[in-house]
Amino acid sequence: MGDNTSTNHTNNDDEMNRNTYKAVMDFSGKFGVPLSLGLTMFSTQLVLANGVFAAFASGVLTIVFVFVIVKMFFSH
Repeated sequence: MGDNTSTNHTNNDDEMNRNTYKAVMDFSGKFGVPLSLGLTMFSTQLVLANGVFAAFASGVLTIVFVFVIVKMFFSH
């Protein structure tokens, strides 16, 4: 009886860990990666002295582009 209880507890922990992993990967893929790459492009454009408008535009375009690519990747 005790062994069966520990097995069920282990299976529940595995399922919870799997659900947590999927949620973290989903959130980071859909929001974390595009935002971090967009911020990188924004900062790079500012360092290259291309102006605030060019930096903002390249950051936003990068966020949108990467978001679309990530959505296509995770949609299969």
